[in-house]
Amino acid sequence: MLKEKAEIVAHHQNFITFIHSLKSINENILRKPVGEGKWSIIEIVGHFYPWDEFVLQQRIPYLFTGEDLPKAPNIDKLNDQSSLHARKEPFENTLERCIHVRQELLSQLKQLPEDDWLIPIQINQSTLTFYEYLKGLMEHDLHHINQIKSTI
Repeated sequence: MLKEKAEIVAHHQNFITFIHSLKSINENILRKPVGEGKWSIIEIVGHFYPWDEFVLQQRIPYLFTGEDLPKAPNIDKLNDQSSLHARKEPFENTLERCIHVRQELLSQLKQLPEDDWLIPIQINQSTLTFYEYLKGLMEHDLHHINQIKSTI
C-alpha cells in the first residue's frame, strides 16, 4: 500500500479505537470541559462526525471529477450545532455515531485507488494533494485527541 495511504488508514483505525475506549470513561468526565472556555470531551467527539459526513458527501465524490466543489458549511455554525447536539443527547449515541461515520469514511478511503492520493486537487484557493488534504484533517484530529487525553 502507498505509504501516504497507509498512514491515513492507520490514523483512522487508531482514531476509531480511541473513540471506542471513551465508552469506559465516566460520563461526568466526558462532559467536563477540557479547559476554561473549551468544549467538553463529548462535544469534541460530537463535532468530528459532521465534518466526516461533509468529507464523505461533499468532498470525496467531487474531488477527482473536475467539477466545482460544493460550498463548505460555516465552520462556527456547524461546530456550534454539533456541540449543542452532543450536550443534549446521550453520550453513548454521540460516541457510536462518531465511530460509525468514521468507519464509513475509512471504508471509502480504503477503496480509493492509490493513484488518486498524490494527484493535485483544487480546494478553494489551495492546490494540494488528496493526501495533504487528509493529513490536515488528521492533524486536526490529533490536536483534539491530545486535548482529550490531557483531560482523562
